[in-house]
Amino acid sequence: MEVRSAKLSDGPAIMNLVDQLGYPAELNTVENRLSILLSNRDIIVLVATVDERVVGWIQANYSISLETDYGVEIIGLVVDDKIRGHGVGAALIREAVAWARKKEAGFLRVRCNVVRTGSHLFYLKNDFTLCKEQKVFDRVL
Repeated sequence: MEVRSAKLSDGPAIMNLVDQLGYPAELNTVENRLSILLSNRDIIVLVATVDERVVGWIQANYSISLETDYGVEIIGLVVDDKIRGHGVGAALIREAVAWARKKEAGFLRVRCNVVRTGSHLFYLKNDFTLCKEQKVFDRVL
């Protein structure tokens, strides 16, 4: 397995994994988003590959807020459901941790849907601590 920076040519594989995560999108939409993300130095998008096939991805954003200082938040992480449990997600997290340390972030955070109980266990196993639960409110613009 290899973990590397995502490329625009990874779009079709990332699209399939986005769908597995429960957020289906058209290829051109994923490619447009990926293009924007890859051009931002405060965002990292990594893919994990096995035999050059993308089997997982992670997106992490570096930011500062008034209440928490500098930190990195995992915005998305998904591993192909056919190979979950084989260390791919942990490898992606290790790389996000390394990037966050290079950015001198004070923490790495992830928000996880309350129904994703398997993911909760995964994050706890990978040295995250549950620090709060919250509700999310959107306003359509």
